[in-house]
Amino acid sequence: MKLRILPLLVAGLMSATFFLSSCLGNDTSEIEYPATSSIKSFSIGTLYQTFYVKSSKGEDSVYVDTVSYADHVFTIDQINRRIYNKDSLPKEVDITRVVTSIEADIAAIYYEKNGKDTIWTSTDSLDFTNDITFKVMAFSEVQDNFIYGQGYKVSVNVHKLNPDSLVWKHFDNSTFGEGTNLSEQKSVYQNNNIYVFGKTSANEIKVFRTGVERGNTSGWEDITPAIQGINIYSALPFKDEIYYVAEGRLYKLSSVSPIGELNNLVNLISTTDKVMYAYTTDNKVYSINADGSKEQDLEFIAGEDMSGRLYAISQKASHNSSLWRTTVMKNGAETDTTACIYSYTSSDEAWVKYQPNNPTTCPNQKNISMIKYDGKLFAFGGLFDKFYSSVDNGLNWNEETGYMVFPTEEKNGIKPLSSYRKDGTYSTVVEDNGNKGSFMWFIWQDGTMTRGHLNRLMPKE
Repeated sequence: MKLRILPLLVAGLMSATFFLSSCLGNDTSEIEYPATSSIKSFSIGTLYQTFYVKSSKGEDSVYVDTVSYADHVFTIDQINRRIYNKDSLPKEVDITRVVTSIEADIAAIYYEKNGKDTIWTSTDSLDFTNDITFKVMAFSEVQDNFIYGQGYKVSVNVHKLNPDSLVWKHFDNSTFGEGTNLSEQKSVYQNNNIYVFGKTSANEIKVFRTGVERGNTSGWEDITPAIQGINIYSALPFKDEIYYVAEGRLYKLSSVSPIGELNNLVNLISTTDKVMYAYTTDNKVYSINADGSKEQDLEFIAGEDMSGRLYAISQKASHNSSLWRTTVMKNGAETDTTACIYSYTSSDEAWVKYQPNNPTTCPNQKNISMIKYDGKLFAFGGLFDKFYSSVDNGLNWNEETGYMVFPTEEKNGIKPLSSYRKDGTYSTVVEDNGNKGSFMWFIWQDGTMTRGHLNRLMPKE
């Protein structure tokens, strides 16, 4: 049993005497609460819990099983005489049949039931839909009798919402304005802002920015730089700046002058905490610094083109924080059954391509995207029908059949995401901002946006 007891006055309360004074006319009587009337530990046992799953055929299934919550921590506030769990139980837990384990100074413990004091036993099945008051009976030398100690109000808190459910919201009034629609786009997130690099049907390059915080947006602002030949797919956040490639040179949004001397860049792939990975005209990948200087270059895989739309995630290796693993995903050829996935570790001498058409790799979905969310890599296509997840840096993928699901019908004001895309372009980005919350943002061709998040990743106050 894990027990967390509020530190204030705990030692004193175990030996102190409580008094309650009340006025009856001009007479005052004092009731002494015995020092030996405290609850010292509280826990609950095995509870019934409902589980919602999908079968291997994609069919919904519901079942009830028992789960032990004996190690779930309850706080005992001896000052305010309250017992409660700070970490709420899952929404699907049944708290109408709870068996409790209680230790007190004296074994005589009572609780209120139907307005009457009832002696507690360790086999009682209690309904905690509402709070229950427990009292310990102890001998009072002042009253020369057994009396109840001051009561403890006990709460068993349960999540009101399923913490693993994916919740959606659509912002249909957040448009790029003036009838602007993008035929191609890429979005990136940095410092409470989403940036969208895009191209109109007239091949005009546009860059828009909107503030986002705690899952809300402030509207788009046109911040297109006066630079020709921008590769919109090269936009990347790095060291508090947004970098991109234009006509072979490296730029950042805060300046209209090129950075460094390199002039053979084509695309920016990803970043670590120290360098950016840039794809070049001679099929190499350079590691470059924020000032545009080159650290090293490696031959990329022959016959592969990294100049266009791709999604990449770089993250520290789990076994060595000084190493970075980069996973890149893009669409394969029409004849490929799986997406193209590439990998590189910062200590390696070469990039690798995972075996195509392997049944454990990700299916080749049209307009495929990849994000990092809730500690996993997730991939999906422009139909927005299924999530695929990977926990091994993109080597193996599985179809999600649990909580990560797209809306398939109009419900709670949200339509299937394909209806917002309207056969046009889209981009997606994750706003992961610590205790301010983690949100998936989908930006549509006209600038309207749809947001998704897990309940347990909601902002904390």
